[in-house]
Amino acid sequence: MQAMQYKINLPADYDMQIIKNRIKQNGYKTDRFEDLLFKAYLISEKDNDNLANSYCPLYVWRQTTGMTKFIFDGYFDNIIDSFGWQNINIGVTSNVELSESFSQSRYVLAQEVNIPTQVPLKDFCFKNVQYPDELANVVIYNPDKWQYVTFTFFKERPTTTKHNLYTVLHLSLG
Repeated sequence: MQAMQYKINLPADYDMQIIKNRIKQNGYKTDRFEDLLFKAYLISEKDNDNLANSYCPLYVWRQTTGMTKFIFDGYFDNIIDSFGWQNINIGVTSNVELSESFSQSRYVLAQEVNIPTQVPLKDFCFKNVQYPDELANVVIYNPDKWQYVTFTFFKERPTTTKHNLYTVLHLSLG
């Protein structure tokens, strides 16, 4: 499976209700999108245990056909028209564990980790913290950047805030 995410950093005084309304009005459009396992519409809000406002949806694709369709058949043009040209981070999933309650996810902790230079890579292990109340755990790596990110999904706001905390505004399932 492949994953993609673009992060749109917004000004500190940006009215995040604009993003919330946009997702409320349009989020359903990716429900059951071709090859999509899920899309989590994620935001961070300044002063809500975050340093900045951002809109950064996370997609996990079963196949690249649907991802290519999303990017090049006009769907991503809506992002470009609204926010300008955005780089899309592409990664490979090393772990995707979704519970039966995954659709109830409302918060996501994202932990970025650099993959250190080491030989052999055969012995490398993705460090993955397990939380008793998690609804999903997704690990995505990018060998171009030698980095991986662990996304942990929760229904209730987690007490730990040492990682990036996002709010899930909508969850589209394939």
